[in-house]
Amino acid sequence: LPLPPARVALLYLAASSAAALLPTPGGFGSLDAALGLALTAAGAPAAAAASAVLGYRLLTVWLPLIPGLLVLAVLVRRRTL
Repeated sequence: LPLPPARVALLYLAASSAAALLPTPGGFGSLDAALGLALTAAGAPAAAAASAVLGYRLLTVWLPLIPGLLVLAVLVRRRTL
């Protein structure tokens, strides 16, 4: 994104504060929309803002599930669960 890191951090703080007003599990939907809107309003291209938000969600929500699924598979295979 063509924005300085300090501005992105400030936008994230503002977007997460706004998303807290609409309580959804894990901030799904509300945080994504608020963060995309904040990045776009700050001057980032819409496509870059959308891919940054999707990349953020991929790294913070979906990628950490992989080790958990592997451990679950091992536990089920050993019948310890």
